[in-house]
Amino acid sequence: MISGIIRSIKAFLLPRSRHRGKIFLISDLHLNHAKIICHCHRPFATLSQMNAHLVERWNRQVGPDDTVYHIGDFSIRGSPRRWIRELNGRKIFIRGNHDTHLIGARHHTVLTYGGYDFYLVHNPRDAPLSWRGWVIHGHTHNKVPDYPFINGDARTINVSCECTGYAPLTLDHLVSLDLESISRMETVHSQPVRKGQ
Repeated sequence: MISGIIRSIKAFLLPRSRHRGKIFLISDLHLNHAKIICHCHRPFATLSQMNAHLVERWNRQVGPDDTVYHIGDFSIRGSPRRWIRELNGRKIFIRGNHDTHLIGARHHTVLTYGGYDFYLVHNPRDAPLSWRGWVIHGHTHNKVPDYPFINGDARTINVSCECTGYAPLTLDHLVSLDLESISRMETVHSQPVRKGQ
């Protein structure tokens, strides 16, 4: 209860964002990567269908004034410039293990939003052990049981696109879930298991 009051005070005192639009999060699009369809059991029949669906879902959610943090493994094979041009919004890239051609991608970044502190990094194991806030990551897709969409005990949030319904997720929606009360949530479309249930 006290932590909720502190978060409310922080949210009131801290500016929500320096950006005009919304802030979105997503990871591991793996655009142009045919093998990811089978590897992660993605619901697409072909590579072109997957690419088109990911671009369409992104552009349906994200407007020109919005900011999207893509947290690693954006595209495979060829230059990412084509995809960057096709996708709406201002894009900030966190480097994933497949992002060799992404110029200017960061290793990590830290955000404070809605009274929460978030450490954004591709591989959750790369977050510093001293970090006491939440870790927002990708890398594990939907294949590692310890990394569902939300693991409240470990304080991790997996925004691999398989966990976010193949669309960017707003930071506002994430904060609205009352993170501190969640024990586990498999995907963005699942019902959260609350602590003490």
